[in-house]
Amino acid sequence: MAEVEIILIRHGEAASSWGDDPDPGLSNLGKSQAEAVKENLESFTSQNFQLISSPKKRAIETAQPTSLDWKSEIKIDDAFSEIPASNIKLERRMEWLKSMMNMDIAMLPEDVKEWRSRIIKKLKNIKSNSIIFSHFMVINVVVGYIKNHPILLSMYPDNGSLTKIKVSNGKISLIKIGDEKNTKINT
Repeated sequence: MAEVEIILIRHGEAASSWGDDPDPGLSNLGKSQAEAVKENLESFTSQNFQLISSPKKRAIETAQPTSLDWKSEIKIDDAFSEIPASNIKLERRMEWLKSMMNMDIAMLPEDVKEWRSRIIKKLKNIKSNSIIFSHFMVINVVVGYIKNHPILLSMYPDNGSLTKIKVSNGKISLIKIGDEKNTKINT
């Protein structure tokens, strides 16, 4: 099996927090960050990377400048969507998320464990170089898995950051962690 390079990109800044809106688009700063991502990806255009995005607006809007520049479609994949919290009331989501981030992986609720497993399985089965526009917690799942970290939170990927991994013979390894910033988490 060939080696595949994958770049995980955290979406640009959202127009509102995840605790206020279940699917916000990008803020004006987030739109600028999406343009910066496109510029940061210019060296990859000749390497035939497919573009994949979470179905959430903020991820799709982050992918759009690159998609337009490359004249390449964005494949939407639910596997790279945000941590499942549809049964959590909006006003409780941030509190819930903080508890999930610091929970031992073995103690996570079943839906969160399944979400985590689906991300890893999907990555192991990607057959071509890919750029995935996703979320804070998705990137944490991947980096935490690679580092065998015991809790979900293992890093603080900044908006628009690029984390590079490779998949070879079903094994995921880290090439480079993207820029980190300890900011308010608006997933």
